[in-house]
This record gives sequence, structure tokens and C-alpha cells, in this order.
Amino acid sequence: MSTPISFPRRTRALRLVAVSAASAAALVLAACSAGGDPAPTDDAPTGGLDPAIAAAAEAADPHQPEVDVLRGALWQGPISGQWFLGADAAEEYGITLESDWMTDATVGRAQLASGAIDVVPGSPYGAAQLSLGGSDTLIVAGNYLSSPGEEAIYALPESGIKTAADLAGKTVAFTALTGIDQNRVKLAIAEAGGDPESMKIVASTFADMPGQLQNGTIDAADVAAYGIPGVKAVGAVEVFDLSGGKFEGRPFNVWMATKSFYLAHPNAIAAFQCAMAAGGELANELENIEAYERDTLKFPEAVIAAQIQPNFVTGPLDPATVQADWDEEVEANGSPEFDVTALVVPFPKSC
Repeated sequence: MSTPISFPRRTRALRLVAVSAASAAALVLAACSAGGDPAPTDDAPTGGLDPAIAAAAEAADPHQPEVDVLRGALWQGPISGQWFLGADAAEEYGITLESDWMTDATVGRAQLASGAIDVVPGSPYGAAQLSLGGSDTLIVAGNYLSSPGEEAIYALPESGIKTAADLAGKTVAFTALTGIDQNRVKLAIAEAGGDPESMKIVASTFADMPGQLQNGTIDAADVAAYGIPGVKAVGAVEVFDLSGGKFEGRPFNVWMATKSFYLAHPNAIAAFQCAMAAGGELANELENIEAYERDTLKFPEAVIAAQIQPNFVTGPLDPATVQADWDEEVEANGSPEFDVTALVVPFPKSC
């Protein structure tokens, strides 16, 4: 167990040096072969990956980055702990991680496309949408995996909503009008014999959902980790787990870069992949992620104590889990079939 990490105040670039050089180097090596994630092999399949990407990944050397800074836009929440906790490992490869908070995924994607930033978080589902829309998006690393109870549908007991099947004909708040969670609920309603199109989806925020449940504006809400204490405070209970069961272990969030950036900087992205694996190792230790939440996010102790902490990725992604969410999009909404695995840049052979 490592010593808890203390973070400085947020600076303009949000750069943090988190652990000693020796600790970072050890974590980089451990992350490349840690249990729970498949170790990369020389004959790892590339699927439908662009041959140019596959060749660049094959030759990538994380110790020879083409640039000394990688820029990102991050969500201001626990899931960004991997980035901050991986910052010192990135320094070991000669890379400084610079970032700022983002409040809108669309803006982050636009910044990525324009070259204002180099990497941005998003879901495999979102990466597929971007690619189908003409973007040259690639998935370059994993962020965190779905874990039981981390995201769920909540409703007040008096609503009569007990299971996903009861959501047919109800107004349900999500943080966006379309996405992974909406599809999971739609398919659950259909499996129960209901009409998934009868569910009214509205967009809201975690901050507004508790009040909307109380005043009847919505019947249920899709709430993730740090929003759960708020709906529980008004008496809401979990009725459908969106991150456990068959969903457990799927990449809920990944790191994306453009194809053009990757082809110009395969070594820098390899260094980033190794650094995020090391950051995931650190962030999966409770004392470290809580220190990040306390010192960088300024979360109150009560909020930290109530957190369901993310299960961070510590190595290569499993292609089958990356594909699953888009397959549900096809089933739920009739969207075009798409090979999401073809977007996944192989993990470095060695960190």
C-alpha cells in the first residue's frame, strides 16, 4: 500500500506531480502485467484496425515521445483521478500532462477535432458515433470500467416503480437524451414485454434530479456515483442497476485521440497509455483517489465517504467489452452496425 498522496491547488494547466519517480516507474511496470487485465502479446489481434495504425502501434516506443506535452479536457469528477495520478508516470517518459475542466462533451470533442487538445475522455459508444459522423477518432486507452451500483435508475418508493419494466410510460431523467444508459433501459423494458418507446427521456443534471423527483417533474432518474447521495437524501431507492450484472466490466469511459494525431505521435500516445495504466493502479487504491477528491475536487468528507469509487483500467482493453455497447445501440435504435474494436489502438508491448 502506498502513502496517501497530497495534491496542490489547481493551477491553470492542472498539472500534478503525484508520486516519487521510483514509485511511478514501479507502477508503470506493474500496470503492464497486472492481474485483472489481459497482458499484451506479440500476436494480439488487431481486428479491423487500419494497417497504418497497427504498424505504428507495433513500432511505438513510449520512451521516445515526439512531443513533451499532451493536452486534455477532463470531467471535473472522480473519473479524472487516473489522469492526475498518472501524471508523474508520464513525466518518466518525458511527457507533461496539461488539462482543463470541460462541462460539455460536445465542446470537448470539438476541441479534439480542431487540435486544441490531444486527448479527451468519452465512451466507446461515443467514439463509434464520432466515427460514423466522419471523425477520425481512435480509442487510445481505457479510463474506468462499469461496477455494480456505480450507476443506476432511482425512483421514490411511492412512485410504484420497482423494476426496469415499470419505466414504460414514465418520464426518466438522464444527463443526455441518447446514450448507453438509455439503451440499456430501453432493452430492459422490451425484454419485459413493454414498449421502450413509451418511456419519455428528458435531459437533466445530477444537481437538479433530487428536486425533480420530489416535485413530480420526473418519475425516475439515471444517477451515477457522485450524484447518488443527492437522490438518496430525498428518499429515492435503486430500481435498476445500469453498471452491474451483464454490464459489469465494460469500459464506461475511454480516452480518445484523432487518427491524424496518433499517426504523427505514436510514441507519445504509447507513453500516455502506460501512464494511464500506472495512474489506474494508483487510483484504485482508496487512499489515493480520496486524496485527489479532497485536494483537487474539494469534495467534503461526507461526499467522499459516500462515493462509489470508479474501477479504473490498468492495462489493455478487452475488444469484446468495447463492442458490446454499440451492439446494444443497433438493437435498441436500429443504428448501423459498426466495428468499434477497429478503433482500439493496441497497448504497448512493454512499458
